[in-house]
Amino acid sequence: MVKVRNRIPKFKEMDMSVFTLRFKSDLEKKFVYDYYKKSIYQVRISFFLAVLLYGFFGILDMHLAVELRNLMWLIRFCVIMPIGFLVIITSYAPDFDKYRDITMAFTMILFAIGILLMTIITPKPVDFAYYAILMVTFVFVYTLIGIRFISATLTGMIILLCYEVTAILILNSPMTVVVRNNFIFISTNIIGIFAAYSIEFYSRRDFFITKIFEYNQQEMFKLNEELEDRIREQTAELIKTNKGLIKEIKSRVDIEDKLRSTNIKLNKLLNDTITGLVSAIEYRDPYTAGHQRKVTQLAVSIAQEMRLSKDEQDCIRIAAMIHDVGKIYIPVEILSKPGIVSHHELELMQNHPQAGYDILKEIDFPWPVAKIVLHHHERLDGSGYPNGLKGEDILLEAKVISVADVMEAMSNRRPYRPSLGVEKALEELEKNKGKLYDTNIVETCIKLFKEDNFKFEEKSN
Repeated sequence: MVKVRNRIPKFKEMDMSVFTLRFKSDLEKKFVYDYYKKSIYQVRISFFLAVLLYGFFGILDMHLAVELRNLMWLIRFCVIMPIGFLVIITSYAPDFDKYRDITMAFTMILFAIGILLMTIITPKPVDFAYYAILMVTFVFVYTLIGIRFISATLTGMIILLCYEVTAILILNSPMTVVVRNNFIFISTNIIGIFAAYSIEFYSRRDFFITKIFEYNQQEMFKLNEELEDRIREQTAELIKTNKGLIKEIKSRVDIEDKLRSTNIKLNKLLNDTITGLVSAIEYRDPYTAGHQRKVTQLAVSIAQEMRLSKDEQDCIRIAAMIHDVGKIYIPVEILSKPGIVSHHELELMQNHPQAGYDILKEIDFPWPVAKIVLHHHERLDGSGYPNGLKGEDILLEAKVISVADVMEAMSNRRPYRPSLGVEKALEELEKNKGKLYDTNIVETCIKLFKEDNFKFEEKSN
């Protein structure tokens, strides 16, 4: 298993096929199970939307093919849409994952055939509007309904082949029309194939990194067990031999040296794991990674200004570096989405403190890092999340990171809005100190910006 240090693993290190994206090891079955389990809710929503859109486009029949409306609606509402709803219902069956890709692919091909039947029925040039709807089908096939890259590609090619048969052999369309439509459809397929490839690649890479993280945890536990065994062996040897005080002291010095060496290895492994996580998040979502780095910078400065102990400062530094690690489970398209997020997307976003806690809780940090990550969106008045904690129930380190988090988020640009500026961020903290944020921490933060000219440092190349 490859250890992530300061870079993202490559195809060879992940033992993954460049063409099919399949893991060559036993990780393939584990990935498929994990991928299906995590994506089934999104698949149901997307497929339900596809069925609704299929019916909604029935409005076109009323305006473009009035005389043939009943026949068109027969295809839409009596054949295709019932099949779509049947697929959604069967998705709740225990064995659905075994047949998910082929079921979804076959259904989308039926959707496309239904559209092509409408193009055959409708007169020229009305049929061009139905060709346009075929584009939407490609979008769902490659990006929204959750079938994997190979299945999506084969599905897109079959739909394209169905179009060729319809246009050339059935409709005898002019070659100029066929060429024009082929240019559009083939371009769409190429873009779709790249999109499906990228989506599955990043899903597999994130899964692989998670497995590396689990592997590194096991390595740390193993080192701890080896250390305990070694200490027991040395102690038993001392009791058994008892060859004098000098030999006993020497043995104890040897044990301490080995303990110190092992602790150095453990600390290095811990730092490598954290660095790997930060690097993974940066490649997956540069906004999140840059945000964590800047929050760390400000949080440590606040802790130093408040004269917190060196141990507390180290704790804040580690927790701030990975306080948004839970966002690794949030789809990239939501993290980088411009504009307003939906209620469902907001719920996913607000779950990241709990997800981060679940990732970190089993790691034996010398500080309560997992709880700090869990608390960093809690507020003094209980209006925060995920647990609505109040006042002293929130860890001091989490309160420091909370203030730094708000300050950085408001004063820097995000995918969904431009920067609000430092002054607006300071006004927000001043307005809500004692209510949402710790008063002493807020005043320390304001002093850093207004008196000490604190500025966020950009990442050096």
